[in-house]
Amino acid sequence: MQSQTIVNFTVVSGPDLGKQRRFDQERITIGRDIHNDFMLSDGFVSNWHGELVREGSGYVYYDLRSRHGSLVLIDEVSINLHDSTHVRHVRVVDGSEIQVGSTLIRLEITSPAAAPKSRAKQDRADYSSGGKEKFITAAHRPVQDWTRGIGNKDTRLEILFMLSGRLNSLTRIEEILDLIVEATFEAFPAANFFAISMMDRHEEGLLSPFITRPRSATTFQDEEVILSQSIIQRVVETRESILFVRDHLGAEISDSILEAQITACLCAPLVGQRSLLGVMQVDTRGHGSLFSRQDLDLFSVLASNAAFALERARLSEDIYKMFEGFVQASVTAIESRDPTTAGHSERVATYTIRLAEAINRTQEGPLAGCIFTPSELTELRYAALLHDFGKVGVREAVLTKSARISDTEVALIGQRFANFKNVYWRQMTEKLLAQLTREGRPPSDADMAVLNEAHRIFSEELDQSLRTVRDLRGKRDLEPEEIQRILAIGERSVAGFGGVAVPLLMKKEFDNLKIAFSNLNEEEWENMRSHAAKSEDFLNRIPWSRELRRIPCFAGAHHEKLDGTGYPRGLKDEEIPTQVRILTIADIYDALTASDRPYKPAMAKAQASSILLREAARGQLDKVLVELFVERVAPALEGL
Repeated sequence: MQSQTIVNFTVVSGPDLGKQRRFDQERITIGRDIHNDFMLSDGFVSNWHGELVREGSGYVYYDLRSRHGSLVLIDEVSINLHDSTHVRHVRVVDGSEIQVGSTLIRLEITSPAAAPKSRAKQDRADYSSGGKEKFITAAHRPVQDWTRGIGNKDTRLEILFMLSGRLNSLTRIEEILDLIVEATFEAFPAANFFAISMMDRHEEGLLSPFITRPRSATTFQDEEVILSQSIIQRVVETRESILFVRDHLGAEISDSILEAQITACLCAPLVGQRSLLGVMQVDTRGHGSLFSRQDLDLFSVLASNAAFALERARLSEDIYKMFEGFVQASVTAIESRDPTTAGHSERVATYTIRLAEAINRTQEGPLAGCIFTPSELTELRYAALLHDFGKVGVREAVLTKSARISDTEVALIGQRFANFKNVYWRQMTEKLLAQLTREGRPPSDADMAVLNEAHRIFSEELDQSLRTVRDLRGKRDLEPEEIQRILAIGERSVAGFGGVAVPLLMKKEFDNLKIAFSNLNEEEWENMRSHAAKSEDFLNRIPWSRELRRIPCFAGAHHEKLDGTGYPRGLKDEEIPTQVRILTIADIYDALTASDRPYKPAMAKAQASSILLREAARGQLDKVLVELFVERVAPALEGL
């Protein structure tokens, strides 16, 4: 029995580097779908990309109309298989390599009687329009193959390698575009104009100019920018790089090419992992220079690098926008639970960043040399916006408490006082009736006058006590004289039914009304103060990037004081980072000057600054930072 031919697949480059499989079957499928015989994880590979089929004594590779095509290398000859409408194929031999996406697969074919290696004579397909204007095209291929085709003798490869390395360190689209434009004009001296058109991210099929840049700032300065839509549309439809060449004899060409005086144009698709991002082009408008086929290959490499960098930048931008939305949604959720503090987080973030920027501008004194980088400012801003995040874990009754006792409790006190009046009247009349019975006489007008006067005085005393409760229950802080008035009420008792002494106020009412500062009792205050620790705890559950990893720590420590009297940990001195000291100052200042608090009027900015300076003098706040805030930041906050 004749032994079967064996094919060994080895991935020599790409995401699955080193992967190997041996096959002796008639048909071997290749692609990203898990049901393929040789499955790849490469994002540029189609689900069912290609297949190797035994035919006669050897194998034939078929590209199954894949998205990016296949490149087959046979004895140093490259054969491009890319056709979205037809399945294309080529016979392979031992040692052949197949490029699919960014993955290069080497084939080792062994058979009982090895056939001599065949040598393919095919070349990459070129097409022309048949007229005086010519289009040379090249299908989209992975970067590795483009550079192989260019050859090592082209000194411009160094520009591409340097560009690739520098692009990897950038995430801002503006910086990426500047670098791509600079590299393009350096690599293509004949180019006089650069443009990128991008696909609309919301409306499918819509392509619009994204950036246009002449080689010189004065070139085409007063002219309307013209782009050849015919060339761009061809690239979009075929996803092939195009070298357009217009000869000097003239031809039937589009108005845009004629008006822009384009003699030659390089145009390449910007192909991302999942879709076409746009089109990049350079042309020789304004003078008669030309491009070569090697320029087309080089430009295609440049476009591949640009597409990768732009897609990564877009992803970073999307992540940033998503995170900004998350932060804003979190702030909204926090403040919706306590509408009286709406806007607090945004203002604190503004004050915090302004103080940090003032520090950056300081060139003398202890703050000289203290510089916050842009990423550190971003981290600090997010910490300021989310510093009250833990309030989502505070009881709503505590968070929204605007008075020492509620309206319901005041109504109950009023009902209790009305009952006291009735009991007092009944007790006084029973006492008078007993006296009249003993004396054996009816009540006189004088008896009734004494009874009414005593009840009037008792009732007025209770009414005055109720007015005091109503007046003081909404105050945040009480003066010593006001506390004495509450103590006088809370310590008084009256005779109830059966002569049992009953206090005017229940213990909870009394305890809440006599609080000197704030309207929260000790239990409620502990629940409110827990928000700082909860902020750190909740925020620690988010997988922050390295640049934002200190957000939970900064947010959770914004109530710490330098003398150790703060909370939740009682940190002191150097245990408190500069960023936290800045945030604490901003938080206190806004709490003092906010005009949206129902329990107190907004404090004048000068008075608030005095309080900050007083706390700094006590060693609770950073004196240097407070002075900088009062001198440079607070005066500029008028109207905010």
